[in-house]
Amino acid sequence: MDIVTILSTVATVAAIVGTAMYKLGDKLARIEKDIEALRSGFNRLANVITNTNEITIEYLGLRGILNQGGVGFLRTVIKNLASTATTNPLTEAERKRLLELVDKDDLTIEEAEELYRLARKLYREYIEKTPDAAYALLYAVIKRVEAYARHGGQQTQPPKTQS
Repeated sequence: MDIVTILSTVATVAAIVGTAMYKLGDKLARIEKDIEALRSGFNRLANVITNTNEITIEYLGLRGILNQGGVGFLRTVIKNLASTATTNPLTEAERKRLLELVDKDDLTIEEAEELYRLARKLYREYIEKTPDAAYALLYAVIKRVEAYARHGGQQTQPPKTQS
């Protein structure tokens, strides 16, 4: 074999490998795009499920189906979640405020909205570590419904909701 034959063989193989790599890169880019679309769809679905659960809980609270025993259980779970300071997504000030609000029986609308905001943060950032994070959100929704039922006509500003 002479040098020209070897060089032409190497050039041919290099062209084939280059073409294959280009096509593979293009396919990988499309796969990444598809995965990102799936992730986005999954996140939207998770938000829909969370919002549906909140609406269901609010409805159950308005109908009087949830009782004080259930509320007491949820308080205990929230206190246990808040005490895990090493992995807790809340700041120290948020954690203390959450516990203050959980210990309070009759919340104003503003306090109920604050409790809801903190519980939602705990839920969003902690649900992958423990399903108990859903209880914090459940409790906050119940207290929010109670506050609106008690103080709805006395509201001074519109509620702050976070989506």
